[in-house]
Parts: sequence; structure tokens; C-alpha cells
Amino acid sequence: MPVSAVRRTGGEDEVTAGSPLTRQATLFAVCLAASFGLAHLTLRLLRDPALYTATWWPLAGVGVAVLARLRGREWWSATAGLAVGLFATSLLDHYPVPAALGLVVANVGESLLIATLLRWRFPRGVVLDSPARAASFTFCATAGVTVGASVFTINHPHLGETGPGPLWTGFFTGHVLGLLLVSPLFLVAADTRSLAALAGERRPNLEWAVQSGTVAAVTGSVFGMHQTVVPTLVCVVPLVWGGLRLGPVRAMGSLMLMAVIVTIGTLQGRGPLTHDTPGDRTLAIQVVLGSATVCVLFIVLAAAEKSALLRLSRLREQDLAVAERISGLGSSLWDPATGETRWSEGMYAQLGLSPEVPPSAEVYLAAVHPDDRRVLESVLARLPGSGVLPEMEYRLRQPDGSERIMINRSRLEFEPDGRVQRLRAIVMDVTATRKAEAALRRAHQELSGVVDAVKDIAIIGVDANTLLITFFSKGAELMLGWRAEQVVGIHGPTLYLGSADLDQAMARIGIDDPVRALRVIGLEVARTGHATQRWRCVRKGGSEFDAQIGLTAITGPGGQVESFVAGIVDLTAVLRAEAELQESEDRFRLSFDLAPTAMAIVALDGDPGRIMRANPALCQFANSTEPKLKGRLLSDLMTPAHAEAAATDLEELLASGGDTATAERAFHRPDGGELWGRLSTAVVRPGDGRAPYLITMIEDITARMQLTERLRHEASHDPLTGLPNRQVLRRRLEDALTDGAATGPVAVLYVDLDGFKAVNDGLGHAVGDELLVKVAERISSCVRLSDVVARLGGDEFAVLLPRVGDLPTARAIGERIVTELAEPFAIDDVRCRIGASIGIALSVPEDAGDAPTVAPVLLNAADAAMYEAKRGGKGRVEVSERSG
Repeated sequence: MPVSAVRRTGGEDEVTAGSPLTRQATLFAVCLAASFGLAHLTLRLLRDPALYTATWWPLAGVGVAVLARLRGREWWSATAGLAVGLFATSLLDHYPVPAALGLVVANVGESLLIATLLRWRFPRGVVLDSPARAASFTFCATAGVTVGASVFTINHPHLGETGPGPLWTGFFTGHVLGLLLVSPLFLVAADTRSLAALAGERRPNLEWAVQSGTVAAVTGSVFGMHQTVVPTLVCVVPLVWGGLRLGPVRAMGSLMLMAVIVTIGTLQGRGPLTHDTPGDRTLAIQVVLGSATVCVLFIVLAAAEKSALLRLSRLREQDLAVAERISGLGSSLWDPATGETRWSEGMYAQLGLSPEVPPSAEVYLAAVHPDDRRVLESVLARLPGSGVLPEMEYRLRQPDGSERIMINRSRLEFEPDGRVQRLRAIVMDVTATRKAEAALRRAHQELSGVVDAVKDIAIIGVDANTLLITFFSKGAELMLGWRAEQVVGIHGPTLYLGSADLDQAMARIGIDDPVRALRVIGLEVARTGHATQRWRCVRKGGSEFDAQIGLTAITGPGGQVESFVAGIVDLTAVLRAEAELQESEDRFRLSFDLAPTAMAIVALDGDPGRIMRANPALCQFANSTEPKLKGRLLSDLMTPAHAEAAATDLEELLASGGDTATAERAFHRPDGGELWGRLSTAVVRPGDGRAPYLITMIEDITARMQLTERLRHEASHDPLTGLPNRQVLRRRLEDALTDGAATGPVAVLYVDLDGFKAVNDGLGHAVGDELLVKVAERISSCVRLSDVVARLGGDEFAVLLPRVGDLPTARAIGERIVTELAEPFAIDDVRCRIGASIGIALSVPEDAGDAPTVAPVLLNAADAAMYEAKRGGKGRVEVSERSG
């Protein structure tokens, strides 16, 4: 059946092919052709002419197989095709119309009933993959054929001649045999894709071809000749071969081949099943084929089920191997009496050996590190007597010389008399664990080193129960004056806490015992995990200092507080710095107000960029007052373009966490013009919890910017015509070539004036200069605003045409320039005539990859083409050969 896809929905295989209407029509046509062909061949080849029923009816098996694979809503197309094909065959075989209709009703009704029973019995799909399922299929087939035989017998026109018994029996046996022979061929696989996949299995198919040829040869020799010596049983031998080795589909195909040969040979009077009457001959064929079918079907299904179990077992072994590999495990089984040893794949992996190495206790012991091997050997030697094998840890050497640390856990199994029968062992790779433990120890040592390296903070550990000091860092020794051995396990926090602050704490809590008061404080810290407080602390000599104490509760695995860690910071230097900072702020305030440079304090919280303070210089710069400036955005003082850029700079500064930024910005002049200022910004992040802010300074650089701009323009432009010079042209050409891969080719026009020297020498340099200016204007009028017109020097000009499109366009522009320059020029009441010769060079796509190198090459190519134009008569446009 031609199908384009097979899918499973609702527990059934569904055949689909194109749109629903096309699929239904295709299904009808295929089923009609199959029904007509099979019925016609069956009535011609598989029926004794003297009988009304066929020896076996293949159409019964095909119909059930088709319906079992289809969706329920597609049954009507299939059954209609089967019915029409069978009805046409019956009429061609001279069946009366009533009899033909009865035959159709019996066959189609039988197929529908069996398919319905199979759908009920196998809700997840009809797959004959075990003997139990084959038995269920046989039951459903028998029930359906029983009904079909009854319908056929009642509607048969020759009922009165032969009686109901022979008609019913002939229909029943032929259809049951057809079902058992044909249907399993299509139903032993899970779906149509599984059947199609068998065609790609080259080696099994070659063996099937040999087996099928053997079946055909053996069956043909038995049933193709007039003989009764060779028994029918000989034909079953190659079938059993196929059933055990080739799988269900191929085995059932070979069985059907044998059935066709047996049936045709016997009906033609050959072979050992010849009998006097047609009925006996047909019955003999049915008995032989039925026996062979049941035998082969159950053999192949039993073999398939066994293969599936073996595959499942192998998969479980593979899963075990993967699990061992992931968890770093290996397992072994050792018989101390016989020395028999078995290793899992994980054990081979732990040893780093190939599975081809025979397992043995000697091989394993050889892999154990020599320093650990003696202990393991002594334990194994005492095993038969002691019956005990403790958990051990030892090192294994890999073939590459590396070492792995293993833990060995074993379980002994004993004989009824108490002797050790076998030892099951599991080894676990704990190399990573031991490395982690060593790393943890190093981390503890490093932490202790780090704590002791912190000299300006006193770190003190206190036991939560006894409130005795358990740890006293080097920083604590330096800050408080005591050595660790003088206080650890001897004194508590009252040793270094000032009496005045301790008395205030006891009064607040209402406890007059310092130790009990500190225990209550510890319980308060335990609820929050951490607390920080300012205390007066006492040194060994009795001097006091202000300190910041951070107290952290350390909890155990059960959540109970086991200890406290106190970090003490001497605030003496901090308080001194605060005083100095206040003095610095006072100095800054004076400097801010009296500075000749415009300055402002700008907020970063709320509305970033808002002016909070402005000094008199800024008020003068902005021609405003501080009350009017406060609350405005600093960017409001700038021109729109620079205001947007300043806002972007501020966002980037904050996002990057930077501290300073400098940029040159344009500001509004009071008279409507522009002022240029160098805007320097610094981020101030107060340490007292206040929001950060900016200090900005604006240096008036208007005069410098104007001078710079004038110098920049003079350096990049021709002073006479105001056109870009050669350097600017070169840069713009490189940029255009780089973008050319995406925007298209670039053209360069090299323009040289014809007759300019005569005008310049004859009328004077002043007229010549004025003529050059007008030439520049005319050339510029011939090109687009995006094009670049440059003066290269003397009477030479160049035109850069980015995104020119193609060569004809560039040529057209060049010819327009030639035409425009050929027109007379009026200068100081003098009419001058000149001409122009132009060379064109066009870039190619490959030029985009190396613009700095290609740019001068393209200019030189256009220059060479210009000289070709001059040699050709001047007043012309020539294209460089490089342009293709």
C-alpha cells in the first residue's frame, strides 16, 4: 500500500498519504486492485475446480491486516475497495449476482468483525510479537471466520446440492488458513516503518534469499513431481531455519512461498498429498499448511520474544556499566576455592584495562600500589579462616602510571557448612573525594593564614556555652596587647570590653552580671545571625579606644549556635579621618564658591543630571542665577545634540562604575550663539550612606575650538576652492571601498583640465584662480550630495562616486562633467574656454577586503585612463582596463 507516513495515535498505527480526500481515494483504489487481483488469482490457482471454496483464501488475511493498520475513519474506503474488487471478480467467475453479493457480505463482514475484535483485544496496536499475542489473534480470527462462514453458507446458491456442512467447513478452513498465513506477515512488525527498515538489512536479506531458494527447491522437489516417497515434513526444515535466524517477517514470507508451491502442485496431481476426491485432496493441503503455519508462527514468535529478552538483558548490563562509570564504581565476584573471577565493565574501567584481559585476583593485586598490596594480600590470605573482610582503602596504579584511591567494600557468601563460597566486592573511586578533603584542609590552613595576616582587625572566637575565648588572631594580639596563650580558654570578652559600655549594656538588659548579660546579647545575635555595635575597648595597658565590633553566630549541623566570631576594628584612625574630612569639606566649599572655573554639584539619584549647587562662575557662564539653575538638568544648558551625548556619557559612566569622564560640549550662548566648554566630571561616593553625586567643571574653550576647527579645515581642504584635498579623498575612498561589499561598486573620476595653462599664462594667475573656483562649482553641480569632489593640485580634480551602481552610470556622469566644463566661463568680463579629459576606474567586489592597498591603485588607474583620454584627443572620457 503506498503510504507517505505512519504514525501512532490512540494506540493504533495510522497510515496517512496526502490530503484526506486524496488519501481516501488512493486507499479505495489500492484495496480494489488488491481485492480483485488476489481473488482472481485465488480462484484460478488455489481452488480445486470441482469445489466451491478455495484451499486457502489470502484475501482474508490481507483485509484484516489492512484494517488493523488503518484508523477507524478510513475503514469505509478500504472495505468499499475490497467489496467492489471481490464483487467484480465473482461476476467474472460467473457467480450469480445474489451469490456474489453474499460472498462480498461474508468476506467484508468477516474482516470488519475480526478487525474490531483485534482493536478491542489490542488497544495499543495489533503487533504479533509473542506466542500469547499470536494465540489471541488466532482466537479473534476464528470467531470472525465462524460468522463469515455462516453468512456464506446461508447465501450460497448451491446449498441444496452439497448441504451446509461441506460449504461451511470449506469456507471456514480456507479463510482461517488464509488469515494465519497472510496476516502475520504484516502484523509481526510494530508499524510500517519497521517493515520498510527490513529492506535495508543487507546481510539478513542475503541469507533470506538463500533460505527462500532452499524452501522453493525443497518444496518444488517434493510437490512438483509425481512421487509419494519423500515426506512433507522435509519442507518444514528450511522454514524452521528461517524462523530461528531470520525473524518473523522473513520466516512468514518463506512460509507463504511454500504454501503457494504446495497448493498449486497438489491441485495439479503431484506430490505426496494426492487423493481420490477433490475434498480429501483439499483437506490434506489444509492440514499440512495449517500445521506448518502454526508451527512456524509460534517458533518465530518464541524466538523473537527470546531475542527481545536477550536485548533487554544486554541493555540492562549496559545501563549497569554506565551507572558504574558515572558513579566511579566497579564490581567483582571471586571464588576463593577455585580462583574463578568475574569483573564488571566498571571494574575494568577502574583498573584501566581492556575487557580482553582475563580477570583474576593476581591481575588485580598487581595493580595495587606496592605499599598497600601487602595489607590486602594478608587480609585475603586470612579470609578462609576468619570469614571477615573489612572495608579497606588503598591505591590502584593505572597502566599510564597514574594512581587512583579506592575504597573496597565486600560481602561474603557462605556454604551451608560455613565455608566461604564466594566474595562479592565493590570498589569506589574516591580520588576526587580525597583531593577535595586535602583541598579543604589546605583551605583551613590558608584561612588561618589569611586571618593572621589581617593585622588591623582583631578576630576573636568565643565559645557559645562557656563564653571563653577559643581563638585570638595576630591582629588581636597587636591591637589589644595580649598574646593568644594568655587568653585562650582563660578569659572571656570582658577582658577587652570597656566598663562604661558594658555597664550600659547590663542596664539596658536589666542584668547585673557581665557574663550573663553577654550571653543574652549572644542569644539576640543568634536570632539575626550578625550584629554590629560601637564599643569602647580596653588594651592590656589600660588605655581605651573607640572600636566597631561585628559579632557573627556560627551554627552547627542541627542549627544550634556553637560559637561566636567577633571582628574588632580600631576606629581611632577613622575618627581622625572624619575630622580631617570635615576640614576638607570646609576647604572645598570655599574653593567651590571662589573658583574662577564654572562648577556645579549634580545629583545622581532621583533625576540624574539635576543641578544641586552652582558656583558664581557657572552662573556667569550661563548668564543666570543659582536659584534659577538649581533643579535644572545640566544638559539643558547644552545644544540638543550635545545634551543627548552628555546623557549617554552619564549612563555609560554609571553603568561601568567609573569615577571620571571628560568631554568637550557645546553650550547655549546668552545671545543665542554657541559656547564651547571642556566638561570634566568626577563621581563622588560618600561613605556615610548618602547618594553619590557629580562634581562638574566647565572650562570655556570656545576660542581654542574655533581655532582648531579653522586649522582642521585648512589642513583637509584646498584653500582656493574649498574642496577636500587629496588626503580627505584618500580616506573617503578607503571608507567607500570597505562598504562596497554591501553597497555596490565605487567609481573614481580623474579630471584634468584642457587648455587651463593657456588661460592662466595669458590672462594672469588671478583669472586662473577664479577659473578654478568656477570649475569646482560646475563639477560639484554635476554630482550627488553624497559624492566627493576634491582638488588634487594644479588643474587636476577627482570625483569619488560611492554606490555608483555600474560603469554606464559613472561614464554618464563623466560625460556630463566634460559637457559642463566645455561651456565658456565669464571672468571679469572675459570669456574663457577650456575642456576636460576624464579617466574612470571602477572597483570590483574583491577590493573591499584590502581598502588601504586598493585605494591608491584605483586612483592611479583613473589617472592612467585620463592620460589615455588626452592621447585620444582630449575632451573625452576613458575607462581604465582595471574596470573590466
